[in-house]
Amino acid sequence: MMGRGHGMPQGMSMPQAAAGGGMMGQDHAMPSGMNMPRTAFSEAEMSMHRAMMMATDVNTQRTWARKMIAHHRGAIAMSQALLESDAPDPEARRMAQAVVDTVTPEIAELESWLERHPA
Repeated sequence: MMGRGHGMPQGMSMPQAAAGGGMMGQDHAMPSGMNMPRTAFSEAEMSMHRAMMMATDVNTQRTWARKMIAHHRGAIAMSQALLESDAPDPEARRMAQAVVDTVTPEIAELESWLERHPA
């Protein structure tokens, strides 16, 4: 039985549901035509989330900047995973390249801001 309509089995805590997927009995296979190996994205996502969790600083502004840098680096890694794949759609490839091109200078801007605003 699912609890409170949130997709978690009744009696299961949020961390337990997150660790086990929380959506028991559901097939999470990728639709046909989406054969990108999960590992390419999984590694980028896990790395990004770890970096974001560790990106804390002495004040809210510096913490925000560090978390955004980690988030942007994750976006680049996921975009590169798509670009290095056999993804045939030119629009998807164009968007992935646009992400890389857009957030790379934003990372430099955030890093520069951190240097100008020491703790």
